[in-house]
Amino acid sequence: MPLFKDSQIQPEDDDAGGSTLIDRDVTLVGEIVSEDNIRLRGRIEGNVVTSGSVVIEPHASVRGDITADNLIVEGTVEGKVVVARKFELRPTGRMRGDIRASIVAIAEEGFLQGKVLATEKISTNTRARRLDRG
Repeated sequence: MPLFKDSQIQPEDDDAGGSTLIDRDVTLVGEIVSEDNIRLRGRIEGNVVTSGSVVIEPHASVRGDITADNLIVEGTVEGKVVVARKFELRPTGRMRGDIRASIVAIAEEGFLQGKVLATEKISTNTRARRLDRG
């Protein structure tokens, strides 16, 4: 099963709740709205909205906007990012798009093409986002 829930998979610095894994052989087209952590090994073509954390592993990619509590980029992101707490671009990470986060950490070898806005408070409440749509 390439797309499944697994409480064993945890983004760093976040031990609450479960996680959703999108594995290497999966390309997901469309929007993901979740309250759990997300670990991406495959590809997403669409927006990701979660009140949890997102880890984009090396060789994984997102083409779309991401809203999350924390975000670790080791793969590739093309889109705008809004992070309530910490955005981290690791040495293998490639980011093309604007970043808005409370804390921003960019590794020396990480690639960033876009603007960075550090701000104090950002909400990633997925319930409120669902109500706005419907």
